[in-house]
Amino acid sequence: MNKSHIRIGVLTFHNGPNFGGVLQAWHLVHAIRALGYTCHAVNYLHKSHHRANQARIPIRDLPSLRAHLYWRVKRFGFRGFDKEICRHPFTTDPNQVPWWDFDAFVVGSDVVWEYESSNYGKDPAYFGDLPGMAGKPIISYAASCGPANANGPFPDYVHKGLARFSTLGIRDTATAQLVTLACGRESQQVVDPTWLGPDPAVRWLGRPKKKYLFVYGGRRIDAEMGDMIRSYCREKDLEFVSALTPCKSADRMYRTLTPFQWTSLFQHAEATIVLGTLHGTVYSIKYGKPFILVTNPRTTQKISSILERIGQSHRLLYVEDFNEKSFELLDENRFPLPEMPQQWKEESLTFLKESLAVATASAR
Repeated sequence: MNKSHIRIGVLTFHNGPNFGGVLQAWHLVHAIRALGYTCHAVNYLHKSHHRANQARIPIRDLPSLRAHLYWRVKRFGFRGFDKEICRHPFTTDPNQVPWWDFDAFVVGSDVVWEYESSNYGKDPAYFGDLPGMAGKPIISYAASCGPANANGPFPDYVHKGLARFSTLGIRDTATAQLVTLACGRESQQVVDPTWLGPDPAVRWLGRPKKKYLFVYGGRRIDAEMGDMIRSYCREKDLEFVSALTPCKSADRMYRTLTPFQWTSLFQHAEATIVLGTLHGTVYSIKYGKPFILVTNPRTTQKISSILERIGQSHRLLYVEDFNEKSFELLDENRFPLPEMPQQWKEESLTFLKESLAVATASAR
């Protein structure tokens, strides 16, 4: 059978208002298509995870109304994005997924193996342990267990499911440990899918015309941090730009963006400050930007493996350690710019290519 007739289903967290989630899904689907296969994301999410992605903020007062509206406005930029990578209707019922319409599956590249959190549904689908997936080849690419305990104890579906995978590509060292302990197998750490290919160019008149510092992340910027960033921007003659990160000190704050408008802000920034998000860090590295990563111990694990691999661990600071001296990390003369590791990218593409070839050999 010609490769183009082999149908690959990517099982991941693509359906939610999260830039990293939708972009890693888009890039993984397109990387597999570039290898010659027909590929779509499986348009499924566990019902608990889908509920967690919805705005369920009770409106009791003005602050709660603002939070509710903020969430709804953010979701606006994601409308229709799943249509670019999916061909089946969305469902939260695994019995309604057309598993038969795929010849093989790739699981990843998100916290798909987070087996402890009820928000993700403790879903055996991401371990390939569903009747509809039985007998179908399955591999993983950049899968992660997130903050789940990599030492177990593990549910039976974790043990049984991982034993089924023909190859195991993981995102971080904790997940490598989980794989070893859960099924006694080796795995390979690969790059995030967003590093596998270019982002589409966007025609967008809303991007800042002046040079700017881009701040993005999952936590609110308090007054003290905002004032420090604003002072630095004034000193360097930069516009202080924030995206979906509330900050009264910012010169400009975007309340809604499409995924590729978001990547464009990283691409054209002079420097970035990332507040605890993996893909904010990944995109700062992808576009070679001097950056500061401000995080906390709970979110460090999933990011630290990448920083260690490329020699950029010095850019990680905990919230309580951020001060005026931290901006020295944005000085290109003192701290070399991060570089996307081309050799690691090529090794990862080779892993994906060879894994798919082995997994689909019987379908040809």
